[in-house]
Amino acid sequence: MHKIKGFGILSMQEIIGLEKEMHLNFPEDYKQFLMNKNGGAPEENYLSTVIPSHGEEIVLGALLGINENENFDLESWYKEYSDELMESSLIIGTEYGSGLFVLICEGNQEGVYFWDNGQELEGSNNEGNIYKLATSFSAFISGLKLEK
Repeated sequence: MHKIKGFGILSMQEIIGLEKEMHLNFPEDYKQFLMNKNGGAPEENYLSTVIPSHGEEIVLGALLGINENENFDLESWYKEYSDELMESSLIIGTEYGSGLFVLICEGNQEGVYFWDNGQELEGSNNEGNIYKLATSFSAFISGLKLEK
């Protein structure tokens, strides 16, 4: 899977338990990623994508999974930010700088977004710091480019 070194594998039972804990229904492509990789980090160099509406390149730090290290743990990030997240969403990854990757699991806004919570990008502010990256998790992963 696109130069991501996974943190291991998860069983469907572990994923269902996580969904129940978070009161979410993950998209099937995201469940498959968790089963096969359980999150992960770029194997080599950097993986980046461009914010379509902004033209700004952002770099993937890590994708979260079930992990003893809270820095890479989905549930830890969810608990930390759940009061700031939209309904049916969770933080799925960190940007190399200070932003976060968010997956909206259901509804007409379903997809992967970049949350510039540190407001590092030009034009970001409290009213406008969330940028849509892809309509699905699979589209997000396939849109990541290897930096050489």
